[in-house]
Amino acid sequence: MTDKELKDLVASLSVSNKEIQMTQKGFQKEFQMAQEEFKVAQKELQASQRETDAQIKQVNKQLGEMGNKWGTFAEGMAIASIKKIMFDVFKIPTVSQNVTKRMNGETIEIDAFGYENSNINTAVVVEIKSHLKETAVEQIEETMANFTKFFPDHAEKKLFGMIACVHAPENIKSLLRKKGIYLTVLHDDIFEMYDFKNFTPRDFNQQ
Repeated sequence: MTDKELKDLVASLSVSNKEIQMTQKGFQKEFQMAQEEFKVAQKELQASQRETDAQIKQVNKQLGEMGNKWGTFAEGMAIASIKKIMFDVFKIPTVSQNVTKRMNGETIEIDAFGYENSNINTAVVVEIKSHLKETAVEQIEETMANFTKFFPDHAEKKLFGMIACVHAPENIKSLLRKKGIYLTVLHDDIFEMYDFKNFTPRDFNQQ
């Protein structure tokens, strides 16, 4: 190889190296721009997610408030009917609503409670629900199991449970019938006793 050919080769290699360096710088600049764009997009996404979370939280709050209002409305409608049922069906003259008692760090809450001491010696515990679910059945069973612990004065009475609700699915009706728990449902703006077939009410004070 002549000196000229060698110089030409070195020169061409130098040019190629510069082109490679320029290409690398171009790639680095494009990569940095892509990183910046990604950071901006990530911030926008996070801001959008925070806004979405806030909207979901607000909707859940509104739904909860609506549920509470509906529950209060259903309870207000039910109380008058429950009192009438207590008077007419059970012959119970004393009915209280929203009964709460705390004892030894535990609390029991009852939507409505009626009792009679002398003639029939009976007490009825009522839970009021808008839409009846199986958890409500479990709840009233727990209430009935703990009732005389909080109210020992009623331990010698016949003790019955009742659920009042706006709507009750057929499977829950069947469950209540099997467990011997009374049911009242809304009909034409009045809560009425549901007519179970082959129903035997359970006296929860008779274990």
